[in-house]
Amino acid sequence: MARLHRRGARVEAPGVSHPRGSKSIVTRGRGGHEGFLRISAPPRETVSRLFRLPSFHGILIAEGQRETMASDDSLGISGLGPGKVLDGKYEILTRLGGGGMGDVFKAQHVHLNVFRCIKVMKEAMLADEGYRARFLREARLATQIHHPNIAVVHDFFIGEGGSYMVTEFIDGMTVRQWGRTNGGPYPLALAADVAVQVLSGLDHIHRRGLLHRDISADNIMLSYDEDGSLTVKIIDLGIAKDVNTPSSEMFTQVGTLIGNPKYMSPEQLGSIEDGEQLDGRADLYALGVVLYEILLGVPPFASETPHGYIMKHLTQRPPRFLDVQPDGDWSVALEAVVFRALEKDRRRRYADAREMSAALQPFLSAPAGTLTREAVARLRRGPLKTFNSAVEWRKTKAIDTISAYRDFLAKVPEGSDTTEAKGRLFELELIAGVRAREADGDRNALQRLAEAHPPGSVVGDAAREALGRVIRSPERQIEEEREFQQAWETGTAAAWLQFIDGHPGSPRTEEARRCRQEAIDFELASSLDTAAMWRAFLKTWPEGRHRLDADIRLRAKTKK
Repeated sequence: MARLHRRGARVEAPGVSHPRGSKSIVTRGRGGHEGFLRISAPPRETVSRLFRLPSFHGILIAEGQRETMASDDSLGISGLGPGKVLDGKYEILTRLGGGGMGDVFKAQHVHLNVFRCIKVMKEAMLADEGYRARFLREARLATQIHHPNIAVVHDFFIGEGGSYMVTEFIDGMTVRQWGRTNGGPYPLALAADVAVQVLSGLDHIHRRGLLHRDISADNIMLSYDEDGSLTVKIIDLGIAKDVNTPSSEMFTQVGTLIGNPKYMSPEQLGSIEDGEQLDGRADLYALGVVLYEILLGVPPFASETPHGYIMKHLTQRPPRFLDVQPDGDWSVALEAVVFRALEKDRRRRYADAREMSAALQPFLSAPAGTLTREAVARLRRGPLKTFNSAVEWRKTKAIDTISAYRDFLAKVPEGSDTTEAKGRLFELELIAGVRAREADGDRNALQRLAEAHPPGSVVGDAAREALGRVIRSPERQIEEEREFQQAWETGTAAAWLQFIDGHPGSPRTEEARRCRQEAIDFELASSLDTAAMWRAFLKTWPEGRHRLDADIRLRAKTKK
């Protein structure tokens, strides 16, 4: 699958002005969605002041490029379409995606006959002269970076309707996609190979005065070169930051601190002394998060909101490997490497990418960048997992369960029966979903499944039969109303989640979700208990369930 080098985008609320000196964190949430937290306090402030937000829980926009590159809108917000030639040499072929900063297209260089990615950034982004000057300077630096583990930024130019970044077109998968496609955590030797190649690219850009600032499982791509060797490339170098940029420029009204809160280092979130600069150790922290995630199959910190990620990066230690996977045969030395990269205090991390790379060398099975497809397949199977795939396939079909097909695909990722196994797995997962919706009494979900699958299909017939069995009786309505009132009286996020899980098809589900978000924000405000937090809460939830409690606590704080 062709993937695009992409980045976070600054988001502004229409009609809202922000004071000079405020800072925005552009964030990415589940499903590739982005949003921002505008932080009024300077970066040296404490955790409690970090959340002094005009908008308490941010504004989210659909980004779409991260998870789904296809688009039904061939033109997008830029108005460009197939056949348009930019700068006399880049012919637009198709739109790959779009987001807050503009659109991205697959293009062909008409003279060189090679594919490129064109990022079209909105003209409004360059309206501010200070931002324009910095962007041009950093774009010029990015075009000078050439390394086998970094996706090339070929060109940058300003034209009608916006600015254009021309980048390498890569046919491969992101680190996150590879994990999902291949059934979970990476084998140790493969994870080490990926990390060492990334560190080689980071060392190159760090020594040239740049930071990436957005290393994540979505900004590292895996592909095979012409010799069939696994090649790892860092993408989105177009948002790289010059380390010599003064701190004052990073926090102006038009400045943004770009990144995914799931991977951002404490210093990117404000834990940095006044007058100090971000440096390459921020990228090493982000890579530490990626390495933890691909080894264990889960990230070191989990949260449903950007606020939660920020708090955990600033205040919590990640769980030990054995706490996450008690049955795992984990090397103490390996865990030490990852945890050193994840130190809150950057002075305790690796000094640079070369030092971290040296620490990972003992875990490689071959020199980094030399693993072939066959070698990667062997690593996935493990040394003791040799078997007859035909026999395994017959057993799998006889068992005919979701877990059986998942196990088969983990052992035989490429084979004559792989396509059939994936199809049957998908079908069984949908049927399991039908049964779960029926048990919940979720008529709306069953109706959608019935409409999506024609009569005669296994899933469609199962959904229609289940729909006929589900009756929303008066007794169930009374029970639902009673449990809603109980959740309202309790008022906690946990109580609302229990109602939502117990009544997924309820007409009051959306109201319950709003109440749960208010409860989450109230609990966060209670944990920090500052006047600034209570003001932000009341501004966000002026008519909320907890408004009276919040008002009382605010008055108590201001009287002191």
